[in-house]
Amino acid sequence: MPFSTVGVRTVQHGSTQSGIETGRHAVRSRFGSRFGSRSLRARILVAWVAVIALGVGVAGPADARTRHATPSYYLSLGDSLAYGYQPNLVAAGDLDPTHYVSYAEDYARLDRHLTLVNYGCPGETTATLLTGGCPWPSTALHDSYGAATSQLAAATAFLTAHRGQVSLVTIDIGSNDLLALVGQCQTTATSATALEACLAAGLPATISTIATNYATLLGTIKTLAPSATIVMFNLYNPMALTLPGSDQLVGVVNQALAGIAANAGARVADAFKAINVKADSTVEKASVCLLTWECTSYKNVHPTTLGYDALTWALVVARWER
Repeated sequence: MPFSTVGVRTVQHGSTQSGIETGRHAVRSRFGSRFGSRSLRARILVAWVAVIALGVGVAGPADARTRHATPSYYLSLGDSLAYGYQPNLVAAGDLDPTHYVSYAEDYARLDRHLTLVNYGCPGETTATLLTGGCPWPSTALHDSYGAATSQLAAATAFLTAHRGQVSLVTIDIGSNDLLALVGQCQTTATSATALEACLAAGLPATISTIATNYATLLGTIKTLAPSATIVMFNLYNPMALTLPGSDQLVGVVNQALAGIAANAGARVADAFKAINVKADSTVEKASVCLLTWECTSYKNVHPTTLGYDALTWALVVARWER
């Protein structure tokens, strides 16, 4: 996702407000109240312990010694979601990366055997990830790229230096590619029909760019870390409240991402289900309001803390699904 609010055209949805309020109860029952005694983070931890106990088993002393003898790294790649962007911190002028917590930091806390290296950069596209040019200050990243001039170059250097030691790689990228198309079409279109036509005309090229750049990224990872589990996040839709038909638009991109993942032997963390729950539903509207900043004064597409919790759960499910 970008590190600034996307300028989407707002549509009147006052008639759905009561439905949103009703839907909030369904969403709260699904995720738990942020202010309740059982937050989603606590539930994730309980689920994680259950997964370890049932799916992996408990290692004996010898197994544990062997496992800890070799470092095991988790490499997080992507845009502002990997970084943990929060608009309230940016508005306050706070660029301390330790104050930004994404699904990557949450997951690393759940699996203490992993050492996290997070190269996520707010504003990154699939193109800038390969060639450089991410607009976020390099001094405010979670982990420095060193002499590398792009996220891919930094990942290549890290994977080369730690062959056989990286067990998990997560990627979230492509949202800014799609949002660039949406922004371009909204700037030029003079009607809803023209906007729809512009998006339909531009989508194939956008998907082609995403697929081509993903192929380069995944090819590098597969070559340098062949035994690592790769988890790709698909896209959630923060525009569900403001752009009619956007669920279908995001759905087409997610279908393409599913195909890319299947071809590369990667797993998919379902960000759409985590944030939107179900396309074109009242629950979706309530969920987007609760799990992103869209319904706050910031009008921002990024997840709230609870939203990042939901993405963490999607990652847990994707990594350990059978």
